[in-house]
Amino acid sequence: MGNKILLSLGAMAVAIVLVLFGGVLGSDAGGRPAAQSRDAAAGRLLAGFSPGDTVAYVTQLEARVAATPEDSKSLLLLGLAYQQRARETGDPSFYPRSEAALRRCLRLTPKNALAVTGLAALAASRHRFERARALAEQASRLAPGSAGPLGVLGDALVELGRYPQAFAAFDRMAALKPSLASYSRVSYARELLGDPRGAIAAMRLAVRAGDGTAEPAAWSLVQLGNLYFDTGRLALAQNAYREALIRFPAYVHAEAALGRVAAARGQLGVAARLYRLAVERLPLPQYEGALGDVLRLVGRADEAAAAFGTVAAIERLLEANGVRTELETALFDLDHDRRLAAALTRARVAYETRKSIDGEDVLAWALYKNGQCTEARRHSQRALRLGTRDALKFFHRGIIELCVGDRAAGRFFVRRALATNPHFSLIYAPVAREVLR
Repeated sequence: MGNKILLSLGAMAVAIVLVLFGGVLGSDAGGRPAAQSRDAAAGRLLAGFSPGDTVAYVTQLEARVAATPEDSKSLLLLGLAYQQRARETGDPSFYPRSEAALRRCLRLTPKNALAVTGLAALAASRHRFERARALAEQASRLAPGSAGPLGVLGDALVELGRYPQAFAAFDRMAALKPSLASYSRVSYARELLGDPRGAIAAMRLAVRAGDGTAEPAAWSLVQLGNLYFDTGRLALAQNAYREALIRFPAYVHAEAALGRVAAARGQLGVAARLYRLAVERLPLPQYEGALGDVLRLVGRADEAAAAFGTVAAIERLLEANGVRTELETALFDLDHDRRLAAALTRARVAYETRKSIDGEDVLAWALYKNGQCTEARRHSQRALRLGTRDALKFFHRGIIELCVGDRAAGRFFVRRALATNPHFSLIYAPVAREVLR
């Protein structure tokens, strides 16, 4: 199955569903969005991109739904727009509102494939991947010729560790509609299967598919930059991130990515400034955590503690709005040597529903941190079962091999981590170099 994907188009990334570009707020004689514009808006929202001024758009749709409670099309767009607001603000309280609007839409139009796809995307955003899988399959049955549900289906199957089925879904998606969304999934599949060169080639196609549309193009360029960064090519990564900012000025994900490049080069003051700019506009836990790591390295312990405290607050807010965070919170605590026993418990809970290579890797690291190295080794081996060239996974495997007493294997994997990306982690890259010394 994997070879089939690599030879055709096969696969995944982060953009959800197909991307439909075009106008957004065209009106018919009654002042409602025209059908074509509605479809374009739904496509962009499902793809994870703004239809324009999302705040004004949400206000307009809320007023329309209040005036006409049985307007199923406006309910659909409102549900999707709430998810976009969550992406734009980092505020998960939009998730329950999205679910309510989409469910109201389905009560009025029970076979609405777009609404079911929206619920599938929402479940994926909440890290409820089995639910996302079931909903995406339902949407595919309702719209068998649509590529969109297949993207969410494949994304969910990847997180569940069901890679042959995920790659088959991506292959069908790409055959139905080559687009930014399908090219980016091609890229991710190739990355998972240990083909970074093929992943970069596919992401370049995604960048070209996004030409003429600022945010999608910028998103694709950031993903391309991440592929360069993860293979140790900082200059190429920086160029991609800067190009993203030219296409879409003040794009927060590009600014945070430039902070990562600065940190890798030892420019910690620059990195702290860029991460600070990012979290002021979009307080995502990964950016707050990165800011805290940089601040700690430059000796600003109180500010670092504040950033880590913000991470914990965001995680509580996510959980309160239905987002499962066990895997992510476990890894954060493990990397900062906090609550190690509780982190292992959370890693085991996450693994029950997410038997992906990431689930294997985090559980392996949690077991190692709690002194259970033999069991950790089994999971670390499975974390590399696809042939993925992931420097952090190589590092984890190397340290675990050293723990069980295999010095040769340990040094081999630590050396491989640094060869893959010498800048793979602010925390662990220096550890890896020390191990080899």
